[in-house]
Amino acid sequence: MKISFFCIKFPIASETFVLNQVISFMKMGYDVNIISIFPGDMEKIHEDFETYKVASKTTYIFKTDNRDKKVFTLFQRFFLALKCLAKGNIDAFNIKKFSLFSKNLLLPSLAGTIKKKIEADFFIAHFGPSGVLANSLRNIGCLDGKLITVFHGNDLSAKELLFKYQEAYQTLFLEGDYFLPISKLWQNKLIELGCSSDKISVIRMGIKVDEFPFERRNFDNAKLKIVSVCRLTEKKGIQYSILACKILRDQGFSFTYKIVGYGELTKPLQRLIENNGLENHVSIVGFQPQIEVKKILKESNVFLLPSVTAEDGDMEGIPVALMEAMASGLPVVSTYHSGIPELISDGKTGWLCPEKDAECIASALSKIISSGYNVYNIVNAARIQIEDNFNQNNEYTKMASLLESLR
Repeated sequence: MKISFFCIKFPIASETFVLNQVISFMKMGYDVNIISIFPGDMEKIHEDFETYKVASKTTYIFKTDNRDKKVFTLFQRFFLALKCLAKGNIDAFNIKKFSLFSKNLLLPSLAGTIKKKIEADFFIAHFGPSGVLANSLRNIGCLDGKLITVFHGNDLSAKELLFKYQEAYQTLFLEGDYFLPISKLWQNKLIELGCSSDKISVIRMGIKVDEFPFERRNFDNAKLKIVSVCRLTEKKGIQYSILACKILRDQGFSFTYKIVGYGELTKPLQRLIENNGLENHVSIVGFQPQIEVKKILKESNVFLLPSVTAEDGDMEGIPVALMEAMASGLPVVSTYHSGIPELISDGKTGWLCPEKDAECIASALSKIISSGYNVYNIVNAARIQIEDNFNQNNEYTKMASLLESLR
């Protein structure tokens, strides 16, 4: 069975779950390749991208991503679109049918660039807009195969995106072959938006559990060593972690807090740290290779990710970073946000706070380290939760069986 993963941009450092799924299907023996419109974060390559020679299986339709240079991009697409016309593929210009991707000339320019129809048993598109684009390419004869779209979170929550793709999603729901939301919350959202429940199954992203050995940590009146691993965007809620740290500092707790990641909020968050005099407690260490991330996790004794709904409606799926922490024996503190309560049961497998509640976060952290909770029972239950319900091998075996049944 030939499986082509379809992405608008690949690889992206903060979307290792896509790379992990690609590699899992390679390991299962399927004929796997990746079709990406643009190259991704090539300067922040995950080790597995090189270990499994994923580059050799990846085809980039465009060799560079110049979308930030709007005038240049428009001229480039215009000339490529002329090639589309020369091929007689007029349908790619049908704005009524293909809306955004026809209007911005991306679809005609792709049709003019793709020399030969790309065939596969299945195209797996990650994120709704990728599914819309893949379906459009299929309709104009550039792709040939069944289309599975994986929905993650932003693609079903960001207000502007939902408005922009409102009609295109309806077409995708009608013409797409199957849909794989990563949580029950997003399954319900798809049905609410008009997707047939008969074409939906929840497949968790999950983690490679064996790569995260469970380690018993010392919590009894030990120094708090807090860590967050995430992209520094609004929905990660890191500003509330920092404000919780101010409360801990003012209460006299001894702690450090490492923030691993990068993003558009790096500078504002650094200013927040400095404005609250937390430089001796809180540090942003930026993007780190996976081996360094594992080292930092090993040295920590609490994992914190207080996700929030962004101003534009953007929401999480279920953060893989939380799964990795739970598997390795780190107690986790997060929020009642998106699909996170499907992963963490408050007081049983971790701790949940209301969104944007720095006082609740500080209280949970202080009780963990002062033996206010039975931490050992909770981290053991968290490991079992990951093994039973968020095991990548199990989830992707289930996904492979589903694909076999849809052939």
